[in-house]
Amino acid sequence: MQALVGYFRRKPVRLAYALLWLLATSYLLYALLMLAFQAEMFAKLVADPDHRMQRDDPHFSGLNSDNLRTPHEAAGLRDSDFNILFLGDSFVYGFLLSSEQSPPAQLELVLRERFGRNDINVINFGWTSSSPILSYRLLQELGAKYKPDLVLLALDMSDYRDEWFYKSVIQRRGFYRYVVQYPRSSYVLKRLLELLEPAYDLHTPLFGYSGAGGYFVARQPLEKSQNLFDDIHDTLLQINQYSRDTLQVPFMVLIPPRHWQYTDKEAPESWENGGFDALGPYALENYRYFASKQAGTPFPLAPMLEDFRQAGQFPLNFRGDSHWNRRGARFFAERVADRVAPLVR
Repeated sequence: MQALVGYFRRKPVRLAYALLWLLATSYLLYALLMLAFQAEMFAKLVADPDHRMQRDDPHFSGLNSDNLRTPHEAAGLRDSDFNILFLGDSFVYGFLLSSEQSPPAQLELVLRERFGRNDINVINFGWTSSSPILSYRLLQELGAKYKPDLVLLALDMSDYRDEWFYKSVIQRRGFYRYVVQYPRSSYVLKRLLELLEPAYDLHTPLFGYSGAGGYFVARQPLEKSQNLFDDIHDTLLQINQYSRDTLQVPFMVLIPPRHWQYTDKEAPESWENGGFDALGPYALENYRYFASKQAGTPFPLAPMLEDFRQAGQFPLNFRGDSHWNRRGARFFAERVADRVAPLVR
């Protein structure tokens, strides 16, 4: 010990070097542990792309016996009821809200109030980080059981990347056949390509979408994201065909905006800040795409950008998160009710 003290006393700068080495080693170890943890989470998602909710998971609340976030049980629904299945991701699920405050629950309240009926039921088929292909798979599995009269799906800005990823894993298309076989190695490769992307984009040719992170589809021209938009549209066509031919009910797609697509005032402390350009030049490319598809699409596409632009209510989002707060969920439900009211019978 004395020899070690003497070593540093003879040249005090050695202590600074030792501290720097210790800090660098600690940071490297932390980075490697985080990479290993993230690779394990990635492998888990690849093994189970549906990642359905479970009643014994404390992250979720208000789940019924089918692990749907609804107080309704399929056995309690009647053929004479008007039952709406509401598909979507965490915005439909009602992230950070109670089950009673979620958009589907609010839609049920609004419609019951407007029609003076208690036999209108809205079943929440949404869950965190879902996408249309996962919603379609759940609809095929459980949809008929809930005696639907109408199927709704809300598209979110995170769906375009998620859809490509989930569908590629499920179908093992292209490079994803190796992702499924070697998920951890693929994740490490993915992270390396993300680091290289500012100089060389090798991520898109392999994984099908930009590795730039955030909401890149709203930070680049539509033409660069065409494959992602087309992929979503193909799935929507499949859901419509299944709803029409198997469930024999109409299907409608709702396209609400993220707050940064119509204002720069909402969610000022959101953890996603930096992942989007509020009111940026390409913020509305998804609306441009669906406007071009409107005439030839065999089901209603309901863009809701103007609804939120003219809401006259603030705030509609949490201060530190981009999801709707209670007021936002209610406002969304009211505008959805305006669109589905003509279909209620």
